[in-house]
Amino acid sequence: MDRLVSKISESEMMQRWRAIEQAHAANNRQGYVHHPELEAVNERCIRGEIDMAGLDRRMIAAIRAGR
Repeated sequence: MDRLVSKISESEMMQRWRAIEQAHAANNRQGYVHHPELEAVNERCIRGEIDMAGLDRRMIAAIRAGR
């Protein structure tokens, strides 16, 4: 189960955004395009609705499912 993050600072949001954008850019350079469902998960993480562990779980599940 995901741990909901009640409120995160603007600084934390920016850190999450930068981390996700860096990973996204690295994936794009390798030719991988994220499934729209995963883009929505990234946005939820940036907003603080799920924590990084929740993001990791969803990404791993998506990779295993071939998305």
